[in-house]
Amino acid sequence: MSADGLTSRQNINIVWLKRDLRTQDHEPLQLAENSILPYLIVYIFDPELNGHPDTSLRHLQFVFHSLKDMDTTLDKSGHRIHQFYGNSFQVFQSLAEKFNIQHVYSYQESGTMITWRRDKAVARLFHEKNISWKECTRDGVFRGIKDRTGWDRKFKACVERPVIRNEFSPEKAVVVQGIEEEFRIPDKLISELKNYPEQMLPAGESRAHKLLDSFLSGRGRNYHKLLSKPGASRKSCSRLSAHIAWGNISLIQIYQIARSHPNSPNQIMAVRAFLTRIKWNAHFIQKFEVDCTYETDCINKGYESLEYVNNDGLLIAWKHGQTGYPLVDACMRCLKETGWINFRMRAMLVSFLCHHLDQDWRRGVYHMA
Repeated sequence: MSADGLTSRQNINIVWLKRDLRTQDHEPLQLAENSILPYLIVYIFDPELNGHPDTSLRHLQFVFHSLKDMDTTLDKSGHRIHQFYGNSFQVFQSLAEKFNIQHVYSYQESGTMITWRRDKAVARLFHEKNISWKECTRDGVFRGIKDRTGWDRKFKACVERPVIRNEFSPEKAVVVQGIEEEFRIPDKLISELKNYPEQMLPAGESRAHKLLDSFLSGRGRNYHKLLSKPGASRKSCSRLSAHIAWGNISLIQIYQIARSHPNSPNQIMAVRAFLTRIKWNAHFIQKFEVDCTYETDCINKGYESLEYVNNDGLLIAWKHGQTGYPLVDACMRCLKETGWINFRMRAMLVSFLCHHLDQDWRRGVYHMA
């Protein structure tokens, strides 16, 4: 809908993007499209979250370029993503003053405590404004369950459900110029977001599908043999971790594309090993969803009584890949330079930090993040 036909308090819905930066297999977008009301698609760069120690510029750059990729797809339908920079509560408060918001659709986010506090604050605002908030289940992770009894069956049902084929009606688009001005992304940050280093993994939904296709078409034929190798894994692994983390592609899409790919019968061991690890992704996030103390406490509470030397010089050497241990230093420098190492090397870096350098794991967790 054009600005000319827009009234100041028009009834609309909103799709709130978080870690679901794609246009297909997207339930909140489907719910908005199936409603009779036009809808806004929004993403909020929240400075409080962006400034948390677990977030770096490279995360924000990946998000920014994922949104850009989505906009390229949405452009032909008249939709676009409205990007805001500001406190999430205040952004929605301002939108509620400009529009009569009926429903907000989003995915649940199994994030750190700071994202949970954000969501609780926004939920209070929605309650006060009589706005309905529908949060959809993401990638087989279920909120509210007390343990994982029966989880395997529920996950299987999730990844085998039909993939959502999203469509976008031009008449449902609310594209209004200037509504981001109050929460405009600073020019300096825009410049930094655009300047995404070439050595980092290209972001976006289209790139995620190209990576998956190249992996299944031959690059991953020895995945089950090479996934632990520091060097060979850079080619033989799917390299989809960042795309999965930010929702450029869903686990449901990955699972079904991998099972139906023409090459799958010829590389059954590789595909089986790959899909096992795709399930692990949801498995460990589900464990975190059930017990969020994993963020700050040892899983085995007995380790809380351990004492550490916690030498600052050794910690700095570890962060910069200057410990004098070639494999450790090479992995850390590779991680800093390219943003990726395989999961065995990530585990090795943390084990070295704790067992060999005698550091509390909490001192290294945000650097790894």
